[in-house]
Amino acid sequence: MAQPAGMLGRALRNVGLLLSSKVLTGVMQLATFAVIARGLGPVEFGYFALLQTHVQFLSGFATVQSNQAVIHYGVKHLGAEDLPAFQAVLKAGSLMDVAGAVLAMLLAVALAPAVAGFLEWDERIVFYAQCFAPLALANAIATPKGMLRLFGRFDLLARHVVVTPAVRLVGSAVAFLLEAPLGGYLVVWFVAGYAGAAVAIWMAWRQAAGKELLAGFTRDLRGLSRPNPGIWRFMAISNVHSTLALVPNYVSVFLVGGLVGPAAAGLYKVAREIGTGLGKPVDLLNQAIYPDLTRLAAARDWRSLGRIAVRSGMMAGAVGAALFLVIVLAGDWVVGLLFGAEFVAATPVLTLLMLSTAISVTVFAAEPVLYALGRPGVLLGLSVVINGTLFASMAWLLHLMGLIGAGWASVATALLNAVLAAGFTVVTMRATARRAERQATA
Repeated sequence: MAQPAGMLGRALRNVGLLLSSKVLTGVMQLATFAVIARGLGPVEFGYFALLQTHVQFLSGFATVQSNQAVIHYGVKHLGAEDLPAFQAVLKAGSLMDVAGAVLAMLLAVALAPAVAGFLEWDERIVFYAQCFAPLALANAIATPKGMLRLFGRFDLLARHVVVTPAVRLVGSAVAFLLEAPLGGYLVVWFVAGYAGAAVAIWMAWRQAAGKELLAGFTRDLRGLSRPNPGIWRFMAISNVHSTLALVPNYVSVFLVGGLVGPAAAGLYKVAREIGTGLGKPVDLLNQAIYPDLTRLAAARDWRSLGRIAVRSGMMAGAVGAALFLVIVLAGDWVVGLLFGAEFVAATPVLTLLMLSTAISVTVFAAEPVLYALGRPGVLLGLSVVINGTLFASMAWLLHLMGLIGAGWASVATALLNAVLAAGFTVVTMRATARRAERQATA
């Protein structure tokens, strides 16, 4: 078993591999939103942000995050060289990916008229929302991404993450030059999503075939949970937790749009795109470190598990503090340069969102540690509390303070999350260790 420093070093190398691509994609995404914002103006860009959020949130709500299950169960089956059991995991994950995406698409079509009044959508925007709904199917790639992480092919993940942002940027630039209306940019987003999905599926299944992991693979979907006890519950809880994790990114945009207006939603979207950018490379560290944490948990090496979690959190927090300082000193210049003078009003809320992100990333390791311990239910409980607090505080502060209230609500929620996540992770690790010791001596 590798030492903690070695595992963290390997995870950081994998992050470095992904980070170069992620930095590039981050720049491309910011450039894409800058092009769209300049092409549409604050109000139409606000509608664009709300339409994108509508489909993305419902996709997250309905689509099971099967990548966690692929790794959690796949590590055991590959270690035991149990090929049929491993294939059952892939089937279960793929089945849930597609079923969830279809559900998300149907919900997006059905709910568009229902939310129109709250979000100030007219018939044109409702029509766009319903036509945009099939994009949900392009998000059904959790299993392929989990496979690539499990195989350690972070080089392929690095290539994959570039595809969709590159198509979006090129397409949006063309739409801008053609002075396309809102619908033109939505078409670009749609095509780019399917391009990225096709590449992810091709990469993952090609790797599995090359490793001879698909020998004897059949279409039989019966008894998938027999070699994977608890997999449906694991995926269901993971899905609910991941859905609640979407609240800060998506539902908050809905709240701003509904309570303050579409133009404010556009400003808030700008602030979120810049302010939460730190979370993207941290998510890469999460992806890279989770397989090793799962192996440490299986080996009952609790001390190493804790050391990796603390060290990685300290590193992420230091980077977050530095980026927060940059926004404090040069926020107006950054927003004006990227999005234009019309969007500089987003800087105050951007500053608070950056502070919120800097606080949150210090405890990012709580999620992979609790998944590695097989305790997604703890994460679910935390998410319910945190997001309930966010909903209530945002609704109150938006009404009381306007757009800036969304920033203060995010900071307060981040502080609560940091305290609770750290506390529950420590308690869960100690309880798991004591239970394992009793089992070993029984």
